[in-house]
Amino acid sequence: MASIELRTPKNKPAYYKITASITLNGQTIRKFSRFDFDPKTLRTAKQRVAAATAAAFEFEAKAQEEAERSLSGANKPFQEVAEEYIASAKAKLEPAALLRGNYDSDKNKANTTLNKVGYLKKIVSVAPWFAKKSVSEITREDCARVIEEIKEKGCLRSEYAFILPEYAAMKNKSFTKMVVGYDISAYTAMKCFSGAAVTRKTAEVVSNILGVSVRDAFRFERDERPLSKKTIREYVLFANQVLHFANERYHSVQAEFKMPAKGARPRFVDCIHEDEVRKLMSEIEKCSMPEQAIVLSLLNTGVRRAELAGLTWSDFDFKECTVHVNKSLLVFRDFGYQHTAAKESNDRYIDAAPSTWHLCSNTKNAGSRYAISCAVNCTENKESQLCHFATK
Repeated sequence: MASIELRTPKNKPAYYKITASITLNGQTIRKFSRFDFDPKTLRTAKQRVAAATAAAFEFEAKAQEEAERSLSGANKPFQEVAEEYIASAKAKLEPAALLRGNYDSDKNKANTTLNKVGYLKKIVSVAPWFAKKSVSEITREDCARVIEEIKEKGCLRSEYAFILPEYAAMKNKSFTKMVVGYDISAYTAMKCFSGAAVTRKTAEVVSNILGVSVRDAFRFERDERPLSKKTIREYVLFANQVLHFANERYHSVQAEFKMPAKGARPRFVDCIHEDEVRKLMSEIEKCSMPEQAIVLSLLNTGVRRAELAGLTWSDFDFKECTVHVNKSLLVFRDFGYQHTAAKESNDRYIDAAPSTWHLCSNTKNAGSRYAISCAVNCTENKESQLCHFATK
């Protein structure tokens, strides 16, 4: 039964706090509201109590009706609720929020709509029984079972394409001019023609550029490997987000997925070799000072491209020859440039040769907020001077 309580805050008008009790799935849930009144209209305490009581009963009736309507939603299958969640505003975080500090709930790849759709498709394909199960009936045992099935059946299947030498030789213009009018960057085209593995989509675009059949110009290979612990955590995060969404919208009570331990899969890293460094150093002497600053900074510090682009002059200590890497500068199609803070494990100070910082300091008069202003353009266009350095 609804109840009212007079509240008289300091320096603010008095009001009645309304508490309504509704019943849902055999449980009593309390809902709260408030009743504001005009003391000039409701002059006596009796009038105010009567009006507040009427408002309380009206609020309780509406809350009960809304709860009963939502009860039917609690019987919706996981797949349907997941599709509602993906389409909702809750699933669409702005890029600036992705690295705000809580990496399990914000920064994770699962915050992109495309990946959410992919996770749901995988769950539907490997565990259709779970996708069809009502969200209100999902148990902890179900959560554990579906994750085990994803581990067993959800191996990563990839297809790679490699251009054949005779078709790579058909390149007759620069990569920048070659990709004009096509949905591909000059950097990706450069990788493809150098013999690196590319996706089927890239292979099809390159074949269109050359005017040949993709089957004639490319050799395809398939690769299957188990999902990494990091990817499994992303599935768990996505599933939990769906269940939390269901609980907020339909007041359904269900179990929660247990977050698995973090893990990293070792991988081979092909580093630049000494003879390649010498060749690179001889080539960049022909380039402009900002271009030289980009290459030498990457070479001497090992920072990522986005980290380099995010460096501001305040990050440099020219006296001690150190740089503070604490953020990245990324560009998103719908949001433009976004500064993202580095997570704690990536926040670091790096020493470098004085000659590198001397070169960077010579670009300081360019008037840019960013220390390596050319790197900002590299981040935006995905096609940079670095591509040309790599191919010379």
